[in-house]
Amino acid sequence: MNLRKWTAAVAVVLVSVSFALHAQAEPRNVRIVTQGFAPLQWDNAGKPDGYVAEYILEVVDRVNKQMPVSVGSFEFLPWKRAILLAESKPDVLFFSLSRTEAREEKFHWLGEVSPYGQYLYRLKSSPDISVERLEDLLDLNLKIGVQDGGNLHTYLQQLQFDDTRHLMPLTDYRQGIEMLYLGRIDLLPLTGFLAEASACMQGYDGSQLEPVVFVEDLAKPLWAVFSKGTDPDLVDAFKTEMAQLKEEGFLEQRTRLHTASWQKRACGG
Repeated sequence: MNLRKWTAAVAVVLVSVSFALHAQAEPRNVRIVTQGFAPLQWDNAGKPDGYVAEYILEVVDRVNKQMPVSVGSFEFLPWKRAILLAESKPDVLFFSLSRTEAREEKFHWLGEVSPYGQYLYRLKSSPDISVERLEDLLDLNLKIGVQDGGNLHTYLQQLQFDDTRHLMPLTDYRQGIEMLYLGRIDLLPLTGFLAEASACMQGYDGSQLEPVVFVEDLAKPLWAVFSKGTDPDLVDAFKTEMAQLKEEGFLEQRTRLHTASWQKRACGG
């Protein structure tokens, strides 16, 4: 056998071995954690639903065609527990998360999954609140519900809002909606295009919500991240497939579909 034929034969063997090893390799076991936030992601009778959840699971399927990967669990957890897991354990996929300077080095940032912009809302039946800036609320005798440990909580504390005087830390926005309609807080941050439907879904009249002030400094897209310690090849594969799916219009189409469906489901529109 001449050198050229021998080299070609070796190359064929190496490729075959590579494919065999890929097929026999143990799948990378990814743990997905997030907080319920419909219609982005939510627990629908024990199954993940929502446009971000669907997008991420499609990404997993595509990545699995390149390298073995499986979802060991898909968990909806309180915010502080979910982010703690993503900060402390490898192979944790977490979304939907605001990208901030303080968080930049804590995760592998994979890609944007949803627009995000919050207003502080009051009930129309409550006393009028007329302000131009968040800081104008400091001198008013008001209670603002905020997700405990969330981005807005930290931001308001930096603006000198105090947990005792001004803020009411909450487990999640559902608890906040209930407290707003019961009169236990005066203002609640909600995502603009989801506010009315979120209230309707809990049996309240969503048309009673009125925006007071926009949280401009935190109006940034939400991201999906991998925890530190995750295989770099897996991180790169997720980045690539997320970008490709977005280019194909998959996320945009699912966002429109789920948002319209959620609005109709919640408020009967």
